[in-house]
Amino acid sequence: MPSVFTRTVLFLSGYLPLFLIFSIQYFPKYKYWALAPIGVGALAVLGLLVFLHWVKKSEPRPIEVEAVQRKDAEVIAYIFAYVFPFLGMKIDDTANVLGLGVFFLVLMVLNVSSNMVHINPALNLLGYHVYEVSLSDDETHTLLTRRARLVRGTKLRAVLIGDDFSMEK
Repeated sequence: MPSVFTRTVLFLSGYLPLFLIFSIQYFPKYKYWALAPIGVGALAVLGLLVFLHWVKKSEPRPIEVEAVQRKDAEVIAYIFAYVFPFLGMKIDDTANVLGLGVFFLVLMVLNVSSNMVHINPALNLLGYHVYEVSLSDDETHTLLTRRARLVRGTKLRAVLIGDDFSMEK
């Protein structure tokens, strides 16, 4: 399982679109202070790139897909459920900022503790797709791959990221 730090960085990188929108939306009023969210997003993306580099250097194991179900829709649901409501939010009110902070912190703790690093729009923007696969050894894994199509019987090499999460190399 990736470290708590790695999972936190992956969580934050998933909010890069929201950070970018906040920076654009609030720049006219707050000038350079409005760049703070995109700065956090940039650091998170740097962490994401370090993570992807780690995966690239890690030793993969061979796996054979017995059954497959595409899960990219989870990312779309994630965007609509957690990002979209904040787009029109006004940060002029302290209560709104505190509420957003508490919600974001709770969401981060839940996401990081449940190892849901694969639900990440930044990974989708980089061309990765999410699948739930049953393997020949009767294990079920979430698989992150750049393959747009994955079928039963596919043999591939994947790096084990967590207990039930792998990433194709």
